[in-house]
Amino acid sequence: MARPLVGLAAHVRPVFMVPVVATSLCGALLAPSVSIWLGAQHAAAVGTTLYVAHLRDGLVDGHLRGEERPSLSVSTYRWATAVAVVVTLGLASSLAVTAGVLAVGSVLALLTLALLHAPYLDKHPVPVTVDYPVGIALTLAGGFATQTGRIPSDVIAAALSVAILLAGIKVGIDRLDAAFDRTVEKRTVPVIAGETGAKRIAVGCFTVSSLVLLGFVGVGVFPRLAAVAAVAAGGCAVATLVARPRWAVMTQMALSYVFVGSLFLALCGGRCAGWTWANRLVRTSAVGQIQLYLVGSGSELVEHFAFAPFL
Repeated sequence: MARPLVGLAAHVRPVFMVPVVATSLCGALLAPSVSIWLGAQHAAAVGTTLYVAHLRDGLVDGHLRGEERPSLSVSTYRWATAVAVVVTLGLASSLAVTAGVLAVGSVLALLTLALLHAPYLDKHPVPVTVDYPVGIALTLAGGFATQTGRIPSDVIAAALSVAILLAGIKVGIDRLDAAFDRTVEKRTVPVIAGETGAKRIAVGCFTVSSLVLLGFVGVGVFPRLAAVAAVAAGGCAVATLVARPRWAVMTQMALSYVFVGSLFLALCGGRCAGWTWANRLVRTSAVGQIQLYLVGSGSELVEHFAFAPFL
């Protein structure tokens, strides 16, 4: 009994699970007010959809393709996947009653991606590169929609910008696995385009992400503070060009937090639930008050910055 439980636990994979759940909560905290119960439901739902994807990967890669040693039997994989799908659908049904169609749509779209990833979407270099970034974008938008019942243009723009950035990072991660992927005939971007081609595509993703973000700033979808995120995307492109693949990915992952954090602060503008909660946590601290003032006044500070016309 212990061995199947260990195998099931191994498919949680916190390195993927934690960012997904955190993204759902990030979307929720962008809303003017937050229901903890609704946020927990959506976070749990997106977590179970990712667990479904991990189980599907384990079954396909371990038993059908022989790419890795399976940690569970075929029957265990199948019943565990079925249970996870039922749990996801149960959470989606609850969200249908409490949060509305957009919240449910985000969960069902994520479940579809999870079920199709292996053995279908991961056969082609485009979907194998963009399915996780698209999932993150859906999770961010869904987290907000769960709280508000709508998805405004700035949240959609933020989700799109994040997805493009993450696609570039995914290409970089696949560069690290290119040698192994060739042995199992996995058609990732580095396998198809080669090292130089993959590097160019990654730089292209980061450049597009930066330009798209600056475009949204230019047309007024984002406040000017969001331009900081464009600088982070540019840093990802530079890291791709000058650093070794592993160091480049580490740098890109670090800059992705700067990217997302800058967007969050820009969209929040001191008016979202996340800001309210942060204010409650640090309002008794003089240093905390100064920090909140500086961040909360970020748009005004950028507005009067000497180089603001160039942003």
